[in-house]
Amino acid sequence: MARKISWIWYEMARRKKTFHNEEDWVTIRLWGLFRWEDVSRYIKSGALLTDMKKENKIVWVRPSEKAWTTKIKPLVENCSLSELDKKSGWMS
Repeated sequence: MARKISWIWYEMARRKKTFHNEEDWVTIRLWGLFRWEDVSRYIKSGALLTDMKKENKIVWVRPSEKAWTTKIKPLVENCSLSELDKKSGWMS
């Protein structure tokens, strides 16, 4: 059974395409602002990086190299912006 892809990865791919399409992923500093509860497991696993703490409730994150390579980049390369909008919850 295929593993479900988290909406977080779709949202980060959507933001890459929408706001930073021509930029190298590693130079992007403002990848996404998320609720701590939505991204804490990815921060704990090292997939997402942040300088902020749980107490902030809303945190800026950026992907690790592994998360970029295995989670976000394939979505950027293989999904249209409208697909990313739908999968990340912006459109129904």
